[in-house]
Amino acid sequence: MYGGSLDQANAALRTYVQEHGDRPWTAEELTELARLRADWTAAARGTRMAIRPVQGPAAGPVSGAAVVTAA
Repeated sequence: MYGGSLDQANAALRTYVQEHGDRPWTAEELTELARLRADWTAAARGTRMAIRPVQGPAAGPVSGAAVVTAA
């Protein structure tokens, strides 16, 4: 699913976890969870995210720990 819809992958992952509830995971369920996470990761890598400019009083220069990069 490389480059697939991030929204679809996110929805599938969230639905699966919510439907699972608060009980221990079986090996089969963990396998499916890993597959859904891989789908989400692939979709996220294929998505371009817009970077919004900082606005307001904190809109000064960025330095040190405030700098964050995406992989």
